[in-house]
Order: sequence, then structure tokens, then C-alpha cells
Amino acid sequence: MRQFYWGMVIVLVLTVLAVLFVPGVDDFVERTFQGYVGRAAR
Repeated sequence: MRQFYWGMVIVLVLTVLAVLFVPGVDDFVERTFQGYVGRAAR
């Protein structure tokens, strides 16, 4: 279980760094997140 949490922290940090420094990634992350939230809301 501890490895799962460390994995989530690493994925979150990599996502934040990609959004900050790679152009176009922020739109992809936003679309993906909205897709998950939209499905969960139904």
C-alpha cells in the first residue's frame, strides 16, 4: 500500500511539471480530468 502512495505522488509531481513546462499538456490534462468527472457525475 505504501508503494501505491509513493507511485501516486510521483505521478502527480510529473503531471504538475509537465503542465508547467510542456506546451499543450495542460489542455490534455484538463480534457482527461473533465472526462473522468463527467462520467462520475452521471
